[in-house]
Amino acid sequence: MNCLTSSSTRLFTPYAGEPMRTLLVVFLFILSAFSGARADTGVLTAGFICTPGVFNTELTAPWDVIQHSMYRDDENYVRTVLITEDGEPFRSAEGLVIAADYSFDNAPDLDIVIIPSSEGSMGADLENEGLIAWLRKQCESADWVMTLCDGAFPLAQTGLLNGLVATTFPGDRESFAAKYTEIDVRFDVRFVVDGKYITSTGGAPSFEPAFWLMEELYGSEHVARTGQGLVYDWDVEMVPHLVVPR
Repeated sequence: MNCLTSSSTRLFTPYAGEPMRTLLVVFLFILSAFSGARADTGVLTAGFICTPGVFNTELTAPWDVIQHSMYRDDENYVRTVLITEDGEPFRSAEGLVIAADYSFDNAPDLDIVIIPSSEGSMGADLENEGLIAWLRKQCESADWVMTLCDGAFPLAQTGLLNGLVATTFPGDRESFAAKYTEIDVRFDVRFVVDGKYITSTGGAPSFEPAFWLMEELYGSEHVARTGQGLVYDWDVEMVPHLVVPR
């Protein structure tokens, strides 16, 4: 925008007078609109809620996209933090040892809740009443909630997806639909946005729901630059997805 602004200013400099200054302002406003800019957000906090055996890709792919927001604007970005029940280091399904930033007891208020899939997403996590109660409280107050792969199961266990449209890992969609009959489960898309809830298939496409959210918050220019940094050609029109009208 700086280059466009300076170029446009030079273009209009020879023409003095209030009408031309007004035209310049309108012209720059139109350029800003086409750039996909959004209102200032300040610093938001995204909490990645992990349990032992979290799958690497469902954690690191959206983390990369969201964390890179700080490189686009040092005043308006999303701070990423990792939260576990006890705040202790844990091991991913693939063997990485990961340190948590917070426990449930000292976690900050969250603007965005992100639930990656883990080995316990369809079993032990659903039986953990403390986890489900804490998740429900955080998700109710957050502005956005995102699940990756079978992270949709713990979210559905809170009851917050009842009456909404959602998706999950392709191989587990039938189980998801059978267990949570009040959810409209989609089998033909890689992510679904229904209100503030974003559910997705996980796996290699785990970058996609994060790119969508960053574009929603900060605009197309922001995500284009992040895509360049991650060597990822993001184009939402090329991704099978559903945004439910509300």
